Amino acid sequence: MTTKLKETLTICEQIFKNCDIDYDELMSKNIDNDFFEDYQNTRIINSFLFNYSKLQDKIGAKLFKQLLYELKEIDNTSIPMIDVLNILEKLEILEKTQWDNLRDIRNLLAHEYPFCMQERIENIKLTLESYEMLKNIYKRVKNATKSI
Repeated sequence: MTTKLKETLTICEQIFKNCDIDYDELMSKNIDNDFFEDYQNTRIINSFLFNYSKLQDKIGAKLFKQLLYELKEIDNTSIPMIDVLNILEKLEILEKTQWDNLRDIRNLLAHEYPFCMQERIENIKLTLESYEMLKNIYKRVKNATKSI
């Protein structure tokens, strides 16, 4: 395994560690309109959403391509994302629709309006639900590195 792939895995592990702390905290709370009256809750949400987005970027833009390159599935990392997802699906690391769903949820977060509290709450709950899917995809990627 190359140093580059090891470094990317290490970065992902650290982000997951931080995200897990926020996730556990959020899962122990009732996220409703009153939840946002406490600024500390808003900080936890912002931290979780920031790390969640960062994970998707790191996994999608770097980790997937580095993995496929080291598995000799691709010759270079300048391959379109759709091709990356097709190969990952063929290798049974993920289902393309899973990644599409994760990206859709992330896009919802990026385009939400903070004054629409119900929409924000729903998007946060969706993100919390999808976090386990992101972790499972990462676990399958990490398992695939064992053959390198």
